[in-house]
Amino acid sequence: MDKVRFGIIGCGLIAKSHAECIKMDKRAEFAAVCGGSSEKKARDFAKAYKVDAVYMDYKKMLKEADIDAICVCTPSGLHGENTVESAKAGKHVLCEKPLEIKKEKMDEMIEAARRNNVKLGVVFPNRTRAGLRKAKEILDSGELGKMTIVECQYRGYRSPQYYKSGSWRGTWELDGGGCLMNQGIHAIDAMCWLTGEVEYVQGISGALLRDIEVEDTAMALLEFKNGAKGVIMGTTISNIPETGPEGDRIRIECEKGSILYADGKTTLYKRDGDNVIPISLDKDDKEAVSSASDPANIDLEAHYFIVEDFISSILENRVPYITGESARKCVDLVLAIYESSKKGARVKVN
Repeated sequence: MDKVRFGIIGCGLIAKSHAECIKMDKRAEFAAVCGGSSEKKARDFAKAYKVDAVYMDYKKMLKEADIDAICVCTPSGLHGENTVESAKAGKHVLCEKPLEIKKEKMDEMIEAARRNNVKLGVVFPNRTRAGLRKAKEILDSGELGKMTIVECQYRGYRSPQYYKSGSWRGTWELDGGGCLMNQGIHAIDAMCWLTGEVEYVQGISGALLRDIEVEDTAMALLEFKNGAKGVIMGTTISNIPETGPEGDRIRIECEKGSILYADGKTTLYKRDGDNVIPISLDKDDKEAVSSASDPANIDLEAHYFIVEDFISSILENRVPYITGESARKCVDLVLAIYESSKKGARVKVN
């Protein structure tokens, strides 16, 4: 195989980013698309990218279309079904975040990819950022000593109209959650990737202003396996959203220094006696692209990093940059926070 032919399931906002990134890579081709509720929307989307193969049944597309890989760009609660069926059809799968919203579905997705010998990659743009990658390198090296305190925050804004723009938005069945599972999942994934696994949580969550099933605000206390203590705060009703790429802010305190990710920039603070020296970990000073207030404001460069790597993983027969096993950890944590909030008790993260 010298070119990877992609099909995209879903024609919403995020599908455009996948299409653009596929178009940017000469080793790939956008060859087929499957729409959801609107055939006109699917055909308009296909026309914009000069794609002839248009379907309204993704299983038919998997059977008939000449494709090697699938981008799953459907509501979160459909990721499992779409991925499992694609893997059974022998197609590699690049799945949008979150991996899924149910534990058993994530198990099935990972097992289906393994059993059918196909790649399963997941989109989490924060993991591509140079500063955060350098921060992970430093933390993994142990040079900062014992990790002590972790703070993870998502502060964004989603209007009532946003939730009315799609019948699945703000529902447990298809969104799987609100400010944590949908928007804050970017920050939570980055935190899990940088700090390691959380063992216990105690959380509270609820809809304070929006008329939705899921939460617009949530908080949780965290106990990490490495002994660190932490806190998560998420909201989609903030009047002062963060300016970081995904509305994220992460602070990691260690014995000999700290990492701060804020406003899309990553800084290492190292203690030298009574002095604390800030060291930028980013490669450049360009302004961050933020979707905290506008979900359409997507960082295409970070997205392309993941799509390009996924194409390479297929052609080179190697593991994708973000695997299903790695991407599920943030979802397991969010599900534990919801369980804790419902029970009003401290719970163990499975």
